[in-house]
Amino acid sequence: MPQIGWSEILVILLVSIIVIGPKDLPIVIKKFIKIKNAIKSYVNTFQKNIDDIVDQQEKEINKIVEFDENKDKPKIDKK
Repeated sequence: MPQIGWSEILVILLVSIIVIGPKDLPIVIKKFIKIKNAIKSYVNTFQKNIDDIVDQQEKEINKIVEFDENKDKPKIDKK
């Protein structure tokens, strides 16, 4: 994952001030943060749903494997 250093942040900030203007920059930053948080929330929800599906499938596979293992074992009658 690429890393952003202080010099890159300074360049982005200067270009933002020139293009957007110092008056509207706080508004744009707040909107950007809201969008970033919304995307992060969607990604976390998606990841949680995928993890739940994988866990459910693993449980079903384990049930099938246990069933097959029990089928191969000889039955012992206790009287």
